Amino acid sequence: MKIPALLLPALLVPLSIMKGADYSPAIAKIETAVRGEMKEWGIGGVSVALVDDQSLVYAGGFGEARADSIFRAGSISKLFNAISVMQQVEAGKLDLDAPLPPEVTPVNPFPDQPPVTLRQLLCHRSGLQRESPVGGYFDPSQPGIGPTARSVADCVLATRPTEKTRYSNVSPTIAGWMVERASGESFESWQKQRILGPLGMTSSAWTLAHADRDRVIVSHMRVADGKGGWKRIPAPLFDLGTIPAGNLFTTVEDLGRFASALMAGGRGLVKPETLSAMWKPQFTTEETGYGLAFVIGKFRTHRTIGHNGAVYGHSASFTVLPESKIAVVVIGNEDIANGRIHRISDLALSLMLEAKTGEKPPVAADSPMPAEATALAGDYESQSYWARIGFKDGRLSGEMSGQPLKFTPAGGLKFLANSRIDDNAPVEFQKGEDGAITGFTLGIQKFTRVRANSKPLPKSWGGLLGSYGPDFLPIIVSERHGHLYAMTENMVDYRLTPVNRHVFSLCPGMYADEEVVFLTDADGAVRAMDFASMNFNKNP
Repeated sequence: MKIPALLLPALLVPLSIMKGADYSPAIAKIETAVRGEMKEWGIGGVSVALVDDQSLVYAGGFGEARADSIFRAGSISKLFNAISVMQQVEAGKLDLDAPLPPEVTPVNPFPDQPPVTLRQLLCHRSGLQRESPVGGYFDPSQPGIGPTARSVADCVLATRPTEKTRYSNVSPTIAGWMVERASGESFESWQKQRILGPLGMTSSAWTLAHADRDRVIVSHMRVADGKGGWKRIPAPLFDLGTIPAGNLFTTVEDLGRFASALMAGGRGLVKPETLSAMWKPQFTTEETGYGLAFVIGKFRTHRTIGHNGAVYGHSASFTVLPESKIAVVVIGNEDIANGRIHRISDLALSLMLEAKTGEKPPVAADSPMPAEATALAGDYESQSYWARIGFKDGRLSGEMSGQPLKFTPAGGLKFLANSRIDDNAPVEFQKGEDGAITGFTLGIQKFTRVRANSKPLPKSWGGLLGSYGPDFLPIIVSERHGHLYAMTENMVDYRLTPVNRHVFSLCPGMYADEEVVFLTDADGAVRAMDFASMNFNKNP
């Protein structure tokens, strides 16, 4: 008798007889951790899948989610897109290193005119902007792949091709458009016939029209209200124009099938040597980085391949340890919760390794709160963000550009910071020669204390403040410590650096090397902004 998933907090789904590893203790700990993260961070539902080589050993749903709930995979979609590209490369219909067709080639402002190539698109080294003017992340008009890809033709490269890694959603969309062009089929049809179908991913679809609407989970977004707060709304449901980059509808079970295929050398989707080449970081000698769509990383000493996903109310993680042949898939129905999803995924990987190989996780030592903790409180700014830190009831907590932070002591003036975005991010405070706290580091960001006498904004810039764009994803321009900030994608306030009175450069972060241009009417009043090649009207 089949037991309905709704009756179980977690559903065990054996696809083959497992021998050796006993994952029961690991599963119990993972379930406890999932419920804890959901309660602490306000996540409505989470689904988890654990894969050991060719067996899906566990699939569970929690809260609003079931094991077979359909989520949006976000940028995990890019992996499937890249497989379809490499199928065309193997067939001799696409060349990774040939210049792009003219109709999808942006203006190249660099003196030596280095060409943009398909390889660069797949590893985020093309120099293209993050989003397209048409069909980008802020555009609910559902224009489809062709108009989205072609809309970059009058855009300008932000950086020289191959110069640096700059994450882009329009780049893989152009690659998907090239699959359509080479195959003579729609992207969705090719994917269904050549990838999803052969893998038995029957619950997956590339567009909402072909997804099982009864199983598509309701998801949630925290939308910035323009007053420093948030409101929680149901996430909108529509197809991105950047379909190959982030529109896949799927389940953790189906993604588990994809993980098994990768651990089996591609299982006929592409040649094993092609897959191996996709797992090599491009344009670098480092062992980690972007391969051909795949993110190659490290979990302790183990190589990982995979990708995270984030799209309108969905946060996802897909991680494979190819040498150990284990994989974990975690998806939540909450926007901007990747730090918490990552925490669950890392715990699951650790527990699976222990169960399968006996590898013990490192033991974290408990560290006391430093005696000078009260001196850490105050206002700070980095090259990209603002931060406010407070100390109350023996605990250090704060805010980074609008996102709450929780600090755990890690010895001396070192801490681990947790938020909806970060999981155990290392933080270290610094002292000046006089012993006073001068700032701290968090990742690449270097924060310094804000001076009490910060210079105010020029009065004429007051008209720049306000909300722009769609109400579910507003860009909110605010002032703090004499600087302009822009809240983007309901994530964080990003600092704007003035180029002139109407043009501001975007800081290190999602839109690095791009610009904001404020547009005025005949009377000089700000009516709109061009944000990284996307136009948004100012809201009343």
